[in-house]
Parts: sequence; C-alpha cells; structure tokens
Amino acid sequence: MTKYIQTFTLSLIIIASVHAQVIPPIPTNVTALGLSGEHPRVLVTWQAPLGPWYCNLYRSAIDTLHFTRIGQFLGRSFEDHGVMSGRTYYYFVKSVAWNDSVLVESGRSNIASATVGSTPRARGTIRGAVIDDSTGAPIRSVRVRFYRQSNNWSGVYDITDSLGRYEAEMDTGRYLIRADPPFEHFLSYYLAEWFDNVLEPSAATTVVVGNGTTFTANFGLRRIVRQRYSLMSGVVRNEQGQPVSGATVAVMRSIQEMSYIAATTGTIPGLGIEERVLPGIGYARGVMAYDVTDPQGRFSAGVPANGSYIVAAGKTGFYPEYFNNTADPTQATIIAAANDTNGVNFSLRAFSTSPNSVRGVVRDSTGTQVPSRVILFPRPPGGGTPTQVVHSDAGGVYALSNVQAGTYSVLAVPYSNFTVGFYKEGQYGISQWQIADSIVVGSSVVGVNVGVVPIQSIGLTRVSGISVSSSGEPLVGGRIVVKNSLGEVLGNGISTAGGGYSVNALPTGQVTFIVDREPYNSELLVINIPPGTYNLNNINIVLTRTGATAVSETGGLPRAFTLAQNYPNPFNPTTKLSFVIGHSSLVSLKVFDVLGREVATLVDEEQKAGEKSVVFDARDLSSGIYYYRLNAGGFSGAKKMLLLR
Repeated sequence: MTKYIQTFTLSLIIIASVHAQVIPPIPTNVTALGLSGEHPRVLVTWQAPLGPWYCNLYRSAIDTLHFTRIGQFLGRSFEDHGVMSGRTYYYFVKSVAWNDSVLVESGRSNIASATVGSTPRARGTIRGAVIDDSTGAPIRSVRVRFYRQSNNWSGVYDITDSLGRYEAEMDTGRYLIRADPPFEHFLSYYLAEWFDNVLEPSAATTVVVGNGTTFTANFGLRRIVRQRYSLMSGVVRNEQGQPVSGATVAVMRSIQEMSYIAATTGTIPGLGIEERVLPGIGYARGVMAYDVTDPQGRFSAGVPANGSYIVAAGKTGFYPEYFNNTADPTQATIIAAANDTNGVNFSLRAFSTSPNSVRGVVRDSTGTQVPSRVILFPRPPGGGTPTQVVHSDAGGVYALSNVQAGTYSVLAVPYSNFTVGFYKEGQYGISQWQIADSIVVGSSVVGVNVGVVPIQSIGLTRVSGISVSSSGEPLVGGRIVVKNSLGEVLGNGISTAGGGYSVNALPTGQVTFIVDREPYNSELLVINIPPGTYNLNNINIVLTRTGATAVSETGGLPRAFTLAQNYPNPFNPTTKLSFVIGHSSLVSLKVFDVLGREVATLVDEEQKAGEKSVVFDARDLSSGIYYYRLNAGGFSGAKKMLLLR
C-alpha cells in the first residue's frame, strides 16, 4: 500500500508537468426541443469549440435552481428520454478539462427549457428513491434504467436528484429495473442493484406498468468493501537488452472492461482522475496507476487487486509498446492481478530515421472527435513493415511519426462508447480490413481521418463464445461488431488470448455479428436472441486465413453492400449519403420522417457495383429526425439523421 501511494504521488508530479494550461470554454447556444411521438423526449443541443475537453449536461425537473448532472458527452447533442409528458425541463452545459493537475469545469452555459408534449399511448409511471442501505442517506446521480421484459430493451432511464428521487413515464408492460451508482474511479462506493435487492436480472422482481398506474420501486444500495492492492513490477529495456530509464509505464483497464462498463451503465468510463497525458505514451483513459523507470529500467505500480489490466510503456525516441511485445492494444496480454505480479517486462524499439508521418483525426459523422488508440497495419498483413501505434490527444487528433515507407491500413480503437473503425474516405464504422482504404506512405501523409460510429447499448443480454482459426488456434484480438437490421451498432467485443469474447447489453431479436481480424477473412453471423434471455453462451466463431493472393492493394477485393452514416450530421440543409453496391442490383434509397412517411426518393434504378453517393437537399423540410433506407440485392439498411436549422 505504501508503494502505491508513492507511485500516485509521482503521478501527480508528472501530471503537473505534462498538462498545459487548458481553460475549458463555456458552451453557448444551448437549446432544448420537446419531441412527442412514440416516446416523449427532449433534444438538447449546444455549441462548444473542439478541443481536449468533454461536456457535462445538467437537468432540473423542478425549477432553475435544483440541477443534477445527467451525463458526460463528447458530442454536442443529446436526446433525453428520461422525461414525462406535460412537464417542463431545464438544462445547462459545462465543459471539463485538465488544467495543470486539476480537473476544471467551465462556467455554466445559458439555461434552456422545453415542455414535453402529451402522447396518446397507454402509459404509467415508475418512481422511487435510492438511499444508502446502512445510513439511509439519499444517493444522487444514480442512473435508474428500465428494461422491457418482452425484449430486454432499455430506451428510458432517469437520474436521481439531490434527494435520491427518480420518476419515469413508461409504456404499459412488464419491466426489470436496475440502479447504477455514479462511477467514480476504482473507489466506487456502491454496488449496482436490481429491484428488489438482488444482483442478477434473473432474480429481479418484475414490475407491471398499467395505463395510468404508478409503481414505487425504492433501492437501498450496499457499500463496496475497501479495496486491497497488488504491486505490478518489471523492467523496460531496449532491443539491445540495455535498461531504459525515464520510460513511462501505465497500467490501464482492459478494452474489454471499458466496453463492459460503458454498455452496462450507459456512462463514459475512464474519465476524471483516470485520464492522463503520459510522456512517451500520450493521452489515455482508464489509467489505474503508472510509474517512471529508474536508472536500471525498473518500475512498480500498485493497482486494485483482482482486476484485469493491460500495460503500456513508452519514452520519447521509442515506439510505444503494450505487454507482451505488441503494438496492437487489442492483442495486449491481459494481466489478472490477483496478487503481486512480477516480470511485466518490455523491449522498446527505437525510432527509425524515417521522416515519414501519418496524421489525421478520429471522429463520428456529427463531427464529434473521439480519443482513440490508432494502429498502422502493414498491407498486406504480415508484410515487411512493422505495426505501429499512437494515442490520439483528448480531441481525437493523432500523429504517427517515424513511419517506414510502405502501404498500410489505419484502425482507430476508441476507449469506449464507439466501435472500432478503419480509415475509408468519407465513411464511418468500417470494421472490416478487407474493404478499408490503403494509404501509401513515402512522405508525410495528412488528412487520414478515421470515421467511427457510436454504440447504442440498449439491451440486457450477454452473448459470449470462442473465436478460433480454422485450424483451431484461439484468436486474440478478434474484433466483434454487432448490428441490427437498421445497421445501427448495438455492441462490440475483443477476443482475449484464449479466444474468448463477450458482447454485453444486447436486445433480443435478430442481430448480425461481424467478426474481423487480419490476416483472416471476415465472418458474418446472424443470431436470434430469444425473449427473456440474459446469457447466450457458446456462440463460437471460426475465421479462415486469407491467402497472400487474396489481398489486393488496388481495390480489387470482393465488395459488400454497406450503408454509411450521412455527413455532415446534423445538417442544414444538405448532406451526403454514401453506400456501396456489392453487385449490379435494383437500388432504392428513400428518406422517411419519424412517423414513417416517405418524404423523398433519392435513387430508384438499376446500378452497377461500386461506391456511390447522393446529396439530399432538405431545404423544404422542417427541423427534426429523419431516416434513410437502402434496399439493394437483398440488403436492407437504414440510418438516422438530424436536420437542425
């Protein structure tokens, strides 16, 4: 324990030296628009310049004095579904950034309000309070989520106020309810709980909502027992076996754990005191502890025991590396720190003399910049050039330096809440390396902007299995992306050293698993999750290896039907819709409003295979949410876009 305190003290010293004077700006032009329809909600939008900060959104359902933070966001808009018909809600926004060693919130924005319209649907109310079960004190900022039992789907939640109270309007039906306490680093104070006083959904009490009825569901959350710590230690050397002093070694939550927290709590994990800008590594989230090597290259760091971690090392003049000897964080060895762990050693590769670099930004279709690990893969996979990794800054901007000449693919691995994405010009959420664009590096390459897609974790089912090659070898770093019939991303997962994977918070019904890892062929699995299923096991995946002749650097790979997110989004009044036609087909691309009424036909003709795009002009339409649907060659997909005047 003493050693951990020493390490953390050193960490604060380092933070003071690497965090610049960043003053988070005050967000402006906050607007709130009450939306009726199938589910009442409020659309909140705001403006803030791009930079190394995120935004906290606050809401009050009483007046302009009693606000509670309801979320942390990288973007500049949010649909609040935790509202009730006929009520008025108030909102303001603050931005948050590190200023030297202190996490600083800006002043608050203007206050915006919206009144939610009524709905003709049959609805009832669930309300209650959340308290500390040992002291009876109210717990604020608890996220209470409601899962419709027929399909394990959650589209509504509420956040407890300063008195621990919550209230939500629900369609009639049967529900399970979960209370998720605020997530505060590894010293979280309470355990999440299902109603009534159980830890698993299979044992939860079903709540029946009738038309006009009110049900009270109270929670008493249990405090978490104080953590004990394990010491993690090792040596950092160079390729010649000499110790490297002054190298930074960071122990971080695994990608799998970050994805699990995001999916099951609906929050963005790894923020606050788990954010770091580390010399030789860069910006990182989910950092549990770190140290700087001594003259013998030794380090040690204390971390909460019984956790699972990945570890990275870096120093100026060397390429960053993950344990065990990989530049790919998805293939980093996960260390289960049940006890003190020795032998976490590194062999850092010195920078080459190449002046080449690759630069860009990771963002989604709305322009939200997403901090990520960015990996440069050689094409063809396993070629002569090495894989290289860099951490973007807090604003998603990255720069890979000292890159050897060659042909590469670029993959972004966000920390959470967004799925992995390969670079493909003008497209978002490309998870298959075979259809990614290649870049040829012979000098400095700029504008390699990687498009990623947010994950909509709205369900309750955990799907797990094993990912192996056709020869039976477990595949570490297999990337699993799960989509629904509309093409929306519902979850993702990364397979571990034993090939095991899990994807959490999926709804019931039919979903498609897209599994990818170079140098293997991608695999698509259509899976039906039965209603009332909380765990679906043994969904095993076999990937066949791609032969060297199957990889083309000239775009001659087999095509798949895909529908990209429009850009820009939100838009006013025009936006570009892009899609890929796998083979000659009758193509239909239409736009619909939220009531399902067709408002435009953009394409209705036979088209040849290839990448296509069309500009949609909405100057005659009112602000709001619209959907566009592509039907071609047996493929059907739809996506949502926002017209905001």
